[in-house]
Amino acid sequence: MKRRPHPDSDSVPRAVGRVAGRVHLGPAVGRVPPIERAHTEITHLDEPPKPVFADTSGIRHRRLRRVSYAVAALLLTVLLAFWISQLSGAWR
Repeated sequence: MKRRPHPDSDSVPRAVGRVAGRVHLGPAVGRVPPIERAHTEITHLDEPPKPVFADTSGIRHRRLRRVSYAVAALLLTVLLAFWISQLSGAWR
């Protein structure tokens, strides 16, 4: 006995396996105010806000630069040691 295809099978893809629920198409349920009537506020600033991390002396910048150079030097040393250990094993 041969199975006949469903009349809507060409236009609607079918789910494979267990389907948890069905989708109902139609108008949205609930009330959402349109964007034109949404409550908004405009903030007026007389002067721009002060920066949060102001460092006028430059101490933080110099310290951060020195720490970053130290970390980079440490990482390059570890990388160089790794390369040397890999190359020395190949010569044996």
